[in-house]
Amino acid sequence: MDRVSGQATVEARTAKKLIESFPTQIREIIETLRAVASSNMPGAQEFVYHGALNYKLPESPGTWICYITALRNYVRLGFFFGASLSDPKELLEGTGKRMRHIKVRTVRDAGTDELAVLIRLAWADAAN
Repeated sequence: MDRVSGQATVEARTAKKLIESFPTQIREIIETLRAVASSNMPGAQEFVYHGALNYKLPESPGTWICYITALRNYVRLGFFFGASLSDPKELLEGTGKRMRHIKVRTVRDAGTDELAVLIRLAWADAAN
């Protein structure tokens, strides 16, 4: 919600429309990940880009942190600088220089403490 007008922002309406376009199982995973992201990245700006929910620092146009995108049988939680995150449980997949992701297949998996920790780490890294 916009703090001044109380109206849903364009980003919020667009995100809602995007989420509603997916089947129930995928939608529920996205909603859970979205809640985990918002509770672990206070003040992050959420926006839709290339059919995914993306999160970045609000004051920095280029500091993207993570994204949530739906695929056919799972939802991908991706980290733009995931290669530098501490991942003792080895949840992150990928071999590129920077990006890593996690395939989230259930609502239960989406709400795990391990994902919350990775999101907090990514947020802290971006803020520094």
